[in-house]
Amino acid sequence: MALEIRSTPVLTGEDAERFVHEAEENERNPQRRKLLFSFENIDRMMERSQKYLKEHGGKGPFAK
Repeated sequence: MALEIRSTPVLTGEDAERFVHEAEENERNPQRRKLLFSFENIDRMMERSQKYLKEHGGKGPFAK
């Protein structure tokens, strides 16, 4: 059974103007967000994970 193809919504009027304005503003002034984890933190997590798997015969904590 085939799925119906739906039309793509199109912004018009004030909504379209606001969207374009905000997109241009974000392009000029991108918001930089601080990473929640540093690469050092990720490396330590990977080391702990590999150590755990090695100690438990390759089985994760939720394995049956």
